[in-house]
Amino acid sequence: MRVRTRITQEARARGMTAAELARRLGGYRSNLSAMDAGRRAASMRVLARVAELLGCSPSDLLCVGPPAEAAVFPRAPLNRRLEEREAAMPDGTEQGWVHAVQLAWRRHYRAATRVR
Repeated sequence: MRVRTRITQEARARGMTAAELARRLGGYRSNLSAMDAGRRAASMRVLARVAELLGCSPSDLLCVGPPAEAAVFPRAPLNRRLEEREAAMPDGTEQGWVHAVQLAWRRHYRAATRVR
């Protein structure tokens, strides 16, 4: 699971821009965006400070969801190319190549998801 924040969304709902909130926090807007996307961890201290400025609870700022798999590993184009290649060779020639690519992708994906 990837933990993301809803800081900029909550700020907008209260009539404040992300840049204004970042200025009040003494930080950068890009850090808030990275926390919203789940690319940067938000410490409890930062969440408490943001919640105080926005007048909400720190739990209102958290959003837990599945990893953005498609954004990191765009699998659809790869699958489409592999399926086209398999369809072009109905007799089974070079299908070993297709399966080797699929196995390599699966190994890469598993290794990447363990890192998170």
